[in-house]
Amino acid sequence: MLHFIELIIALSIIFLVVPQTPTENIVLRKLLETGLFTNYSKAKKFLIWITWFLIFSFLILVIILNLKLG
Repeated sequence: MLHFIELIIALSIIFLVVPQTPTENIVLRKLLETGLFTNYSKAKKFLIWITWFLIFSFLILVIILNLKLG
């Protein structure tokens, strides 16, 4: 089950990070279009927060799974 969660988090990170470029950020634009955020700054902070949260979650899961198997 943890391997499946690890896979989902890894794919989520890929889908969040890959479309982000210095000139165009498709993910951020789509977040703004949802209407959940009042302005660009709040949407950008949320995107940064969720990206780092997923990265650290992935790393913690990798460590846990490697200690479990080792």
